[in-house]
Amino acid sequence: MRILAVTQPMSGVGYHRVMLPLSKMPGVSVLFTDFINDEVLLRGFDIVMFNRYIPGVELQTLLDYRAKYGFKIIVDIDDYWKLDPWHILANGFPSAVVVDHIAAADLVTVTHERLRWAVLQHNPNCEILPNALPYGEDQFSMQKVAGIHKDGIFEDTKRLRVLYAGGITHEKDVAMLQNPIKRIASDTWLRDRLFMIMAGYDDSNPKVTPIWHRMISDYLCGFRMDGYVRAPLPPDQYMAFYAEADIAVAPLVESTFNACKSNIKVLEAGCKNIPIIVSNVPPYDDCPHALKIDRQQDWYHTFRKLAQDPQYRFDMGEANGQWCRENHDLKKWNVTRKQLYQTLIK
Repeated sequence: MRILAVTQPMSGVGYHRVMLPLSKMPGVSVLFTDFINDEVLLRGFDIVMFNRYIPGVELQTLLDYRAKYGFKIIVDIDDYWKLDPWHILANGFPSAVVVDHIAAADLVTVTHERLRWAVLQHNPNCEILPNALPYGEDQFSMQKVAGIHKDGIFEDTKRLRVLYAGGITHEKDVAMLQNPIKRIASDTWLRDRLFMIMAGYDDSNPKVTPIWHRMISDYLCGFRMDGYVRAPLPPDQYMAFYAEADIAVAPLVESTFNACKSNIKVLEAGCKNIPIIVSNVPPYDDCPHALKIDRQQDWYHTFRKLAQDPQYRFDMGEANGQWCRENHDLKKWNVTRKQLYQTLIK
């Protein structure tokens, strides 16, 4: 089986939904590329696979290629194509383009049932391949780093390192932490036991700098909380953020768009056996060992319990890690992925 996988090398989505699973799938030949043309396709492929659509390539051009070379098209969808109105990319997002590619695909793969239901309105050939990680391998090992990272070195600390990893599209989600962290900052005992880490800060675009400043202010309570921000890392290195964390957080506003996201943050925390605190909304509500927040005041109480009870903190991290390995191991899901692909090209 020969697969042409089209993605962008620095894309987080491309890494998790295209590069990582296909690079770990035994017994297949995969060419990763960020473009498609006759010269590439002349090598002969059974499948052309990509996430959503191929930038710079019109759908009709892709369909003409399919008719000419006889490959099957697999479109992977990991997010709902109808963005929330407050989403920074909502204006101008090519929702219709995504839907057209879904409709034209020979097979569509998605991360869970909610997204599958949305896809089925446009294409009956849809299968679920949940996000999964190669636990124990490469950056997804259980290896951790002690201390906090300052000026290129790690300093020892007994404080609990609290990680939020994300980008500017999550401004409203991070804003949910503003009042709970204010309360934490007013609790001297708890404040002095936490060290806040926000990972993903990117100042390369001055137009979005104000968004980052608001997010940092909410997360660090105007720097009343001790902590720092970290620049983004390449997809094949980003788990270094989790290696220096003791607790992860994943606040999420409830919406149809967010409900179609995946539980990847829970899976990432599971790699390092650290507890993760999440909003009790899809896609996190069915993660049995994530610490779920129903009311704003629950954030404060959950942080305090984790800080007061090391055994509870260990047990919840351990339970989440075990559940992730049992249910979201990439080797297991790649068996299903390969079977689906082989059935498609028969």
